[in-house]
Formats: sequence, structure tokens, C-alpha cells
Amino acid sequence: MPVEPAATMTGTTSATTTMTTTMPSLSEGVQQAAKLLPTRFPNWQPPQFFLQFGSGFDLETLFDAPASSLPMQELPGMPCQPTPDREHPVLQYGAICGIPVLAARGHRHLYEGLGLYPCLLPLCTARKLGAQRHLFIGSGLSLRQEIKAGTWTLLVDYINGHSLSPLDGNHDLLESSFPDMTGTFSQEQNSELVNAMSEVGLSPRHSVFMARPGSQFCSVAEAEVARSNGADLIGHDLVMEIIMAHALGCKVSALVLAAAMAPDYRGKPLRRQDLLDNCRFCSRDINRGLRKAMPELIADAAPPIRLPDAEADDILHQDFKRPTGRTTPNPLALKKPCPSPEPNET
Repeated sequence: MPVEPAATMTGTTSATTTMTTTMPSLSEGVQQAAKLLPTRFPNWQPPQFFLQFGSGFDLETLFDAPASSLPMQELPGMPCQPTPDREHPVLQYGAICGIPVLAARGHRHLYEGLGLYPCLLPLCTARKLGAQRHLFIGSGLSLRQEIKAGTWTLLVDYINGHSLSPLDGNHDLLESSFPDMTGTFSQEQNSELVNAMSEVGLSPRHSVFMARPGSQFCSVAEAEVARSNGADLIGHDLVMEIIMAHALGCKVSALVLAAAMAPDYRGKPLRRQDLLDNCRFCSRDINRGLRKAMPELIADAAPPIRLPDAEADDILHQDFKRPTGRTTPNPLALKKPCPSPEPNET
């Protein structure tokens, strides 16, 4: 049952605020939600992927057929009010190239002042239900002139600019209470994604993402500090979810759209609606790339595919050197392509 946010909060900042009503612990909420979801989605099979899309992205062309939907507010302990973007996040379940996928269209944000529980419950529930591969699609502001607005990037690292960790108090869910974060992002999964994206004309760049508190956009000085600390993009979300998914033993990847430039590269004030419009505009291409990638990512019989060194340097950041193994031809061009999704009924 949905739970209205409590009138009385604990904590002194929005980052540490938690609701004090009948909201269960995260572990209890995951147990309850994992029992609920299979009863609410028809033709249920355990999902192999969990996809989380940020605000503004359109999932209409992602699934083979129109997906089944469940408002997130029907999950135990989830808030009923809309997000600051006046959206109600939704869980969608369906097939992508015949592969069962659970996807979040929108999500709750830490800056809403509702604590971490609403941000973490969907991904933790997906992991409980069997989804070991987690892919996050979001947006941020570019801190680099060479990463223009409209450029897709692939995260290779992150900076947690929040004053807390999603692991605090949730160790009963974790494989290890002290996870090593140096291998947060799956190299094999990232290589597959780059190969698939190249098939649809996208060349995502390696990037480092910094998450910062608050719903306000960063100042010029904050952008300079983030840039000097090695960040290529800055935004509000993603990092809490990425840390938790990795700590749960998931294979994690994140594709982040540079939806606009940082304030010191921009000559006019930034409007939230401009970012949302850019995300919606870029949705079709990323959905095509994801449909290309899905069959390759779960091809258990196939050996891990590594990008050739030279190709990786061309497609990814020139200054980000990572071992990629010996040259291997891209098998995507040799395989039968995934069929296009059926048009949604209007």
C-alpha cells in the first residue's frame, strides 16, 4: 500500500532526512516488494536486467511490445506525491528482444528530502528478483568543452559529492560490508555497450560523473572545483544507486547524456525544461542501442568481447588508457539483428 510522507521528519538536512511513519526498513521493503511485483505483472519471468531511466527519457521504442506498468507509489513505503518535475515514477516490465526486463521510468531523488529508501527500493528489489545486470541512464551538465551538449558518455568512475553513503545501515543486504569500489563498472559490459552503440551511430565517451546535493544547478565556482577534481559531468543523481548496485554484486554500467553545458560554458540561464526536452529528444537513439546490446550482454555461450586497443582509443577517451585484450572482430554485424519493436497502439 502507498504510504503518505510523514509530517514529522528526523535529521537536520535533506540528505539525512528519513520518514518516521510506517515505512519499513529497506530490507523489509525489498522483501515485500519482491513478493508483490510477480503478482502485478502478467506473464512474469525473473528479469535479467534492471534499467533505470532519469527524468525526461522516453521508453516508448524500447520494448518489443507495450510494457506492463506499475506506479512506484504502490510499492511498500513509497511516497505518493509527484516528483519536483511533476512526474509519478513508474516500473515497467516487458521483453526487449525476448529478454525479460524490469525498467524504472523515472525515479525518486535524494533532493526531495525523503531519504534514501525511495531511491534504493526499486533497484534492490530488482536484484532480489534476479536482475544481476543493472544499467543506469541519466543526464548531467558537461564540464568539458570537448563534451558538447547532446553527447552520450559512458561512466568509468564517479565522485560522491553527497555527505552520506547508501550502504549506511543497509549492510544486511550486502555481499560485503566493505566493498571495493575500484571495479564499480563492468568492463565487459561497457565494451558490449560501446560496440552496440556504434551500430546505431553513437560513440559514447568515457567520463567521470560527480553527484552533488540539492536540486539547484551548480555555480560557476562549483563547476570549476568539480572539473579540477577530475569530473567530466555533474548532476544530482546516479551515484547513490550505482554504489548500492555494485555492493549488491550487480554488473553495473551507466550511460549519461550531456544534456547541457556547465554554467561557465553557457551564455544564458539554464532551464530544467531544456534538459528534459534534450533527454526526450535523444531517447530514440539510446533505445535503439540498448536493443542492440541486450542479446550480446546475456550471451552466456559467447566469450567476453573486448574492444581492440586502437578502436577503444578512438571510441572512448583518448586519455583514459585501459587494457582491452587482443583484437577481436565485432560480432554484432554477423548476428541476426534484433527485430524492431511493435508500434504502440494509440
